[in-house]
Amino acid sequence: MPIVRRLYTIRVPPGIDAEKLNERLKEAIRTPYAEIKVEKDGRLRILLVGVEADVKESWFRIRNVVSELWELYNLAKRGEVSVEAIVKEVRRTFPPQALVEALKLRGYRAELLEGNVLRTNAPPEVILSLATRIAEVIDEVKFDVRGTAAKRVVAAVAAAFDLSPQQVIEVGLKADVFTEDEDGKIVLKREWRQAIRRLSVVFAAGGGVGGGEGTDSGVGEEEAGVEEEGA
Repeated sequence: MPIVRRLYTIRVPPGIDAEKLNERLKEAIRTPYAEIKVEKDGRLRILLVGVEADVKESWFRIRNVVSELWELYNLAKRGEVSVEAIVKEVRRTFPPQALVEALKLRGYRAELLEGNVLRTNAPPEVILSLATRIAEVIDEVKFDVRGTAAKRVVAAVAAAFDLSPQQVIEVGLKADVFTEDEDGKIVLKREWRQAIRRLSVVFAAGGGVGGGEGTDSGVGEEEAGVEEEGA
């Protein structure tokens, strides 16, 4: 197949980390040869050399990368960002609902919109940090906690209060939020948002478990039974 040369230019967000940008672009490029140069006006000048199909695929992937970077850059102005863009940035998958609840526990407004879009007034660095920690906690408890809702609770609370998942589980057992099933796995005893509310009150008060629920932490409570979900 004939080899082609294509020269493209594209504008990237100002102030972006050059090392991170180069890493993302290298992963996107599928051609055997490429040159990337930053112009004085902030645009990227990209030369791709390879077969036509690889050049087209590389340019498509490059535009997607830059689009995701712009989405994160504009978050402060719009207050909205797709969950997909966050996943691409932190390179980990995570339950979006856990991120929403963790942001609320940190005192930010947060909600999931149609199309899996996060609306929040939290700064990008907080969002990315919490998303990363939530993904880490989910991985840490995958063999000890049963049910996606239970994992979501542990991850949201651990990330929001900067705790280990073991701390959340230990207090949750004492606070009647979790119990152990016949296999020794941790499972929920409450609807998951109620569980987060209960744990947030406990940890906000210093981690001691009292007899009452305390004041409302701001996390929405739903009158429902325990959410049964697969492991």
